[in-house]
Amino acid sequence: MAIIVLVPLIYLIIALNTGDLLWASPVFNASPQTITIHCFGEDVYLEAGTADFEAVTDLVNESLSGRKRWDSITISNETYQDYQSHPQMMVVELTYPKPIRVHSRYKFFSNVDRIIIPLVGRHSETNAIFGRRLEYTTAGSFHVNDLTGIKDFLADSELCIEP
Repeated sequence: MAIIVLVPLIYLIIALNTGDLLWASPVFNASPQTITIHCFGEDVYLEAGTADFEAVTDLVNESLSGRKRWDSITISNETYQDYQSHPQMMVVELTYPKPIRVHSRYKFFSNVDRIIIPLVGRHSETNAIFGRRLEYTTAGSFHVNDLTGIKDFLADSELCIEP
């Protein structure tokens, strides 16, 4: 009887705390409006509907599905600017037509309209994924198990090759 009462109660408490009834869902399945690869100082734009656009979308959705850890590490506006133009960084930036939510047991990382994924350079070694809303970085970041699939795809498809 205690389990029948406690489990839904705990679920509801976490849902109220996060503002997300689907907080336990491990699936992330959002479609971006644009994808920009900031490739060592050059921008590569993927056109919606192309095979490369769909492949990167699927790889990002796969990376954000399943286990992820929230961390208080965030990026400054200066770092965000570096991501866009630094000749020693590779970053994937996805822009969504409306705010999205990455389901988790944390309230953070909700209502973002951009996802920033550093693959080479600052913060890339921790598999960090950052969110932005309008022109502001959200608090914290998610850390996923692996981002090498995205990086390997960009190299294999010759969209972005490390110098």
